[in-house]
This record gives sequence, structure tokens and C-alpha cells, in this order.
Amino acid sequence: MATIGIALGSGAAKGWAHIGVLKGLAEMGIKPDKISGCSIGALVGAAYANDQLEELEDWVRGFSSWDVLGLMDLSWRKGGLIGGDKVFDVIQNRIGDLQVEDLQRPLIAVATDLYSGQEIWFKEGDLRHAIRASCSMPGILPPVKVSERWLVDGAVVNPVPVSVSRAMGVDVVIAVDLNGQGRERLQVLPVDMTSNKPTVEDKKIAQAHQDTGFMDLLARGRDYVTSLTDKFTIGSPSDPSMLAVMSQSMDILEQRHKRARLMGDPPDICLVPDVGEIGTMEFHRAEEAIAAGEEAVLRARHQIEAILGPCRER
Repeated sequence: MATIGIALGSGAAKGWAHIGVLKGLAEMGIKPDKISGCSIGALVGAAYANDQLEELEDWVRGFSSWDVLGLMDLSWRKGGLIGGDKVFDVIQNRIGDLQVEDLQRPLIAVATDLYSGQEIWFKEGDLRHAIRASCSMPGILPPVKVSERWLVDGAVVNPVPVSVSRAMGVDVVIAVDLNGQGRERLQVLPVDMTSNKPTVEDKKIAQAHQDTGFMDLLARGRDYVTSLTDKFTIGSPSDPSMLAVMSQSMDILEQRHKRARLMGDPPDICLVPDVGEIGTMEFHRAEEAIAAGEEAVLRARHQIEAILGPCRER
């Protein structure tokens, strides 16, 4: 029986689609044996590798915009917009204080050496460090120091780590490309607690508070969120925000690098969830992303069956 590897790609909030993909495959009786993950793919991959995918799904489905904001320890002085301690503390509490080599299934998380550009594979060692390094989006999360290296997001060098899965000695590689549908908009933080677009009133509040100190705004709840609208959303194509420019630039680089990598080492099956409308930091849209992952499996069902045979439990 063929050994199946799955390569879970980068994509920030789009990455909850990986949960849907793994669920959809399981419904077909297909459970990948080995996992390679980049960025959010490393996080979801770790939960799957330790048989905790259902627990992760229950947690992220309950996210509201306020919950996401509450996990962001915002900081301008640590090499990234978000410190990251809060969210990774919660993840560690849920997944456990584990070593990569102790997971129920083999996992390799991909990160990037900030100074040499070398691709770093976490095959063993502290799981929290591995996931955090792999997820450290430049400019958003600070780099992680492991031994003498400063590490950032694996997407910088290998956005969809098919090559890593191949190196794990599998027979068939299923890749999940979260950015294959393109990017329709670049919302970076939720701007309204009840909808995806700021209201006229929200914009007035944001304008009224635009000169208020950052830490003062932090304590002002909803007013703080709305005051950041202009900074953390794309606004319009003619007037992109700072983070929209940074995020879009990273996407362009990743897309070009990804295409080159996949042309040189294509997967046997490539699943492309339709998550282009989900913004980078819209982690509260897990339900949509998970559904998109399940739908991607359904669309590719005939191809999956043609390569792996009829549906069967592994």
C-alpha cells in the first residue's frame, strides 16, 4: 500500500482550509502518513500529526474578531507587529509541550535562516520553537532564535514544501496550495466586530482618533480597532496601506518562488482551496476556510481516486 505524504502550504488565516482538506481526505478513507508543513501548514500539520486536529478545529471555529485581537500582543519593537507570545502559549497549552520526534506521525516544519537564506527543516526538537519559527511572517511576527540562527517563515524559501515530503520517502505527495486562487483583497486585521467592512461611523471614529497615542488606543476597545482601519486594510488600489504593501510584496515573491519550485518538483495531487477572499489575519473566518478545504477535496475526488485507488481506510 502506498505511503502518502501531504505538503501543507503557507497562507496565514487561509490555513484553516488545511483542516478541511484533512477532514475531506479522511472521509475518503485517506489519512496521510507523513506531513511537511510551512507556516500555518506547520501548525495544522502538528495538530494532525498528534491526532489533535478535531480539538484544533473546535478551537478555531469559536474565534470571533475580538478573540483574534485578544491573542495579538501588539509590539513595534520586537522585529514584528505582533510579539507572538500569547498565541503560541495558547497553542502549546492545546497541543502540549512536545518534541517534534514524539508526535504520532512524522512531521517536518520548514523555516528560513534570516541571514543565510538557508531552508531549515525541523525534524526533531521543541515543537513550539519549530512551529513558531515556521510561522514567523516577516514584519508580522519577529524572527525566532534557535541555537545561533535567527529564523523566519518557511514560505520565504519553500511555500508549499513538496520537496520535503519527497525527502521523507513517501510514494505519493498531496500538496495543498492556499494561494493558487489568487488574492482578491489584503485585509490584515478585522476592522469591524460585526461585519467585514468598516461602517461610515467606524471611519469617522478612526479619523477622530488617528492622532491618539498607540498605547492609549489599545485600552479603548472598539475605538482602537476602528482607529486602525486605514493602517491595516488595503483601502483602495490607488492608496494601499503599509501592511497591505508589505503583505502583497511577500505574496508576489512567494508566488514566483512557489511556481518555480512546483514546476521542478510537482506533487502527484495538488489541492487548491478557494480562499482568496480571506484576508491575511482574518483567523475568525475558520468556518469558511474549513469548508473551502473540504470542497477542494470534493473537486479533486476523481483525480485522487485515480492515483490512490478507490476510497479506503488506511
